[in-house]
Amino acid sequence: MMIILYFLIVSAVFASLSFFIKNKILHIIIAVFYSFMQIGLTIYAYLNINNFDSVYFKFDSLSILLNGLLNIILIPVLFHSKYYIERHVATIKNRGRFITMIIILSSALSSIYFTDNVVLVWVCLEITTICVTFLIYHERYIAALEAAWKYLFISSFGITIAFLGILFLSVQGNNANEVSLSFTHLNSIAHNIDPLFLKIAFLLLITGYSIKINVFPLYAATIDAKTTAPFAVNAITSTALINGGFIAVFRIYAIISKTDSFKWVQNILFIVGIISLFIVSIQLFKVRRFKRMFAFSSMEHLALIFIAISLGKIGLYAAMLHLVFHTLSKTGVFLHFGQIRAFFQSAWIKDTGDYFKKNGFSALVYIFSILTITAIPPSGMFVSEFLIFKALFETKQYITAVLIIILLTIIVYLIFKHSMQLLFGKLPENFKQENAIVSKFEPVSQIFLFSLVIYLAYFPPEFFTELIKSVLQIF
Repeated sequence: MMIILYFLIVSAVFASLSFFIKNKILHIIIAVFYSFMQIGLTIYAYLNINNFDSVYFKFDSLSILLNGLLNIILIPVLFHSKYYIERHVATIKNRGRFITMIIILSSALSSIYFTDNVVLVWVCLEITTICVTFLIYHERYIAALEAAWKYLFISSFGITIAFLGILFLSVQGNNANEVSLSFTHLNSIAHNIDPLFLKIAFLLLITGYSIKINVFPLYAATIDAKTTAPFAVNAITSTALINGGFIAVFRIYAIISKTDSFKWVQNILFIVGIISLFIVSIQLFKVRRFKRMFAFSSMEHLALIFIAISLGKIGLYAAMLHLVFHTLSKTGVFLHFGQIRAFFQSAWIKDTGDYFKKNGFSALVYIFSILTITAIPPSGMFVSEFLIFKALFETKQYITAVLIIILLTIIVYLIFKHSMQLLFGKLPENFKQENAIVSKFEPVSQIFLFSLVIYLAYFPPEFFTELIKSVLQIF
């Protein structure tokens, strides 16, 4: 079948119409139809699991899971984009450009999830770089321009490093009976690939893609980009885009798991995770803006996921569960930031205060969000983090577990410290109540997303757990 090819063609048509035709109603219709088309693709993939499509694509459990998450978050992202555009760049032309970039970005992410080819993953990640660069600079001011250029340069540098890793894999692929860089083929010849080439390739790939995953070493440009980018953009780049970088690394990890180099790769993932946690615990002392704090929070959760994966099969279920919960919860957090920004007319922590008294319902939703991302019960992330620590103790990594608990305690303390200023701190003198924007409908999407995290953690449907368990079959 050629379903994904048709999907990409229709997506390109939708993106072109949004860009060239300046009509608000048309933009809304395109956004709605594109969302349904994405959902249809995921349903089709689920019904045809483990089948190939359009030559270079394959529907497996991990790709279906991640694209399903993209479907869930895309609807509130597009809905809240309406508020962002009306408040910051209220023109039909800018609305069309914004929807165009979101459609291209989402389509590229779906391609990354479903593709069975290493090179095609690389190409689509480079497409996301271009899309995110334009979205960062959407409001056309100096700080956004600086962040956009920095992200474009560092991301392109990272993608180049990753390409070198692909070259090392291609050399080994060419030595096999079949010349192919598909993940399926590389899995079948994994035991024949030179261990040195595998190790170098993995090191280059995880270094290059770290800017997409928001972990050490190339995390800095990503953090700066999220500090500046619109909240609706962050809601997808801090979740679905991170998942795109993650799956690019995880596919190679799955290949190496069948070789004698597996232990070495586990150590690399563990080192990246621990260093990233240390960086977050230090950097949160210096944050002055909410979006930067949330960006470092994403880095924290991906660090935990890497540590869990480094434990092998025993930590993989917890890692996948945490990835799902992070995607849903961080989307809600960034969308709620849009309301904080609209209420205080500022993104700086120092410019906020007395939120609980001035906007009680939204403040309760914010408390819900903080409890969720800090994994405090009833947060669903408490379940996944509990499973991660359980895996650490079962593998007798007691010192590591204690170290992580200490680092997480510091991180949680600092997030709550900054949040207390927002909720109960002294209101700044320059705050003007008449300029505050409040919408009673905006918090609904966040309540849904945070509640979904709780539901999936404590009452997971069978198809959800089966998809995650299928990922474990790589071992």
